[in-house]
Amino acid sequence: MKTIKKTMYLVMLVTTVLFTACSSDDDNDDNDDGSGGTGGSEFLTAKVDGADFAAAQDPAVIVGASLSNGILAVHGGKNNGETIRITVGDYNGVGTYSAGEIITGVNSLMYVTISPVAAWTTIFELATGTIEITSDDGTTVEGTFSFEGYNAADQSTKNITNGSFKAIIE
Repeated sequence: MKTIKKTMYLVMLVTTVLFTACSSDDDNDDNDDGSGGTGGSEFLTAKVDGADFAAAQDPAVIVGASLSNGILAVHGGKNNGETIRITVGDYNGVGTYSAGEIITGVNSLMYVTISPVAAWTTIFELATGTIEITSDDGTTVEGTFSFEGYNAADQSTKNITNGSFKAIIE
C-alpha cells in the first residue's frame, strides 16, 4: 500500500511539472532594450550526480519563475526534457528555505527526466535540500540550491549540487 501511495504521489508530481514547467512565452527576447527583455541573462545550472546540468538557451530560454499566493516556483529545463523545479511554498523574499525535513513541509526541489519518465524530489523526510534566494527585485529572482532527490519508484537518490538560477518572475 505504501508503494502505491508513493507511486501515485510521484505520478501527480511529474504531471504537475509537465503541465506547469513551460509558459506560452518563449523568452526569446535576446535584446535588453529597456522593455523588459533580459538579454539572455536567465539561467538555471547545477550538477546532477556530478554531471553538468544547464537549462536550454537555444532555440529558446527554458527558464521561468512565477509568484502567486505566496508560492514561488522556478524551473529550468533542457531540450531533452530534463527539468529542475524549485517551489517555495512559504515565500517571504530573500532568505534561506529548507525542503524535505518534515512531512508537512511546503517547500520542494525536484529533478525530472522524460526518457525514462522519472522524478527525484525532496519529500516525506526521505530527502532534503536548501534553497537560498539571494536577490528579488520584484521582476527577477536569483538564488542557489542543492538537494538530495529521492525516487519512490525505484528508491534511488540523486545528488544535485552547485545549483544556481536567475529567472524573470512572470
